[in-house]
Amino acid sequence: MPANLTSEAKSRWMRASSTKDPQEKIKALEEFLSSVPKHKGNERLRGQVKRKISALRLEVQDRRRHSGSSKTSLLQREGVAQIVILGLTNSGKSSLLSSITKAKPVVADYEFTTQRPVPGMLRFMDIQFQLIEVPALTLGAAEGSGWNPQILSFARNSDGLIIVLDMSKDPSSQFDSITSELEKASITLERQRSQVEIIRKKGLSGIQILLSGSLIDCSSTDVEALLRSYGLHNVAVRIWGEAKLEDAEEAVLESSMSYKPSIIVANKMDLAGAEERLVALRRYVTQDIKTIPLSCATQTGLEEIGASIFQALRLVRVYTKDPNQKDPSEDPIVVKEGTPASEVARQIHSDMQRDLGYVKVWGPSSKYPGEKVGPTHILKDGDVVEFHTR
Repeated sequence: MPANLTSEAKSRWMRASSTKDPQEKIKALEEFLSSVPKHKGNERLRGQVKRKISALRLEVQDRRRHSGSSKTSLLQREGVAQIVILGLTNSGKSSLLSSITKAKPVVADYEFTTQRPVPGMLRFMDIQFQLIEVPALTLGAAEGSGWNPQILSFARNSDGLIIVLDMSKDPSSQFDSITSELEKASITLERQRSQVEIIRKKGLSGIQILLSGSLIDCSSTDVEALLRSYGLHNVAVRIWGEAKLEDAEEAVLESSMSYKPSIIVANKMDLAGAEERLVALRRYVTQDIKTIPLSCATQTGLEEIGASIFQALRLVRVYTKDPNQKDPSEDPIVVKEGTPASEVARQIHSDMQRDLGYVKVWGPSSKYPGEKVGPTHILKDGDVVEFHTR
């Protein structure tokens, strides 16, 4: 259902979106919330804004407690994707992080050991993922107690999730508790019929619609008009699946259900009864989520984590080659499945995308080595590309 916001409400949202200071943002969001019509179609939006305000208040409090600390800089994005490790207390999140990265979280056999987010880097082939272990999720997390709002904020802003379950207990009830809290915060583990992403980056000129699917009962022109009504003039909009105009509006307002590619880590598989619980869990989890049985105690099953994250995120590594060079670059450009060659060119430089004439491709997506293709050619993992401008 469309939000049906007034021009005043849209103006207040624009102010809240552009404000960086947490305290000023809280005030701006409260002003925006007061102008949002109270009808059923806006319940999710209002709930999302309230949770955002709660998370910001916690951030302000945390900054005051740790004034001058350099720890917050550790949570800056690194690697090709940021993955949040979620779980209930004593599920083994810290043990998992320390087992597959060089991070040194506190590992102890008592509840709520982790008090602050802890980052670590996981290498997989020639790329790295940033893993962030957050404090244990508790029931009522979405309502805003303790670290909970910030935990859910980390989850919503991540590229994917690792759900850690303790196989010494009923894993299905743990999974239910975690997904229930995520859903209250508008986070889902199930793929939606559509996904709309608003990309704000320096260097973007005008509104670019990147359509991998179709628009229902609206056109690209309607989407552009909607974005301009919210003061967005230099953005790129990625649209997957079958999207409606209200889906684009929810993306602008950050109130849409945010789909997070996920994997389940069934930890403590070395304990009695774990195999039977694993069978029951795999029957219970109907979503297309891979479950990895492992034991941090015995260090078994850990080798599957990197490949499983890569597959869940549906990533593609593309290597570039200069026409005058024999060998491609060692470091790949990492994009999503279904990405055309022109988008890879844009990531190198906007001028290259604008002036792109054709592309030579070596690899899985080419019919033969060095195939000459157009800018709309869809690339696959391991492709080597050579860009030629007009």
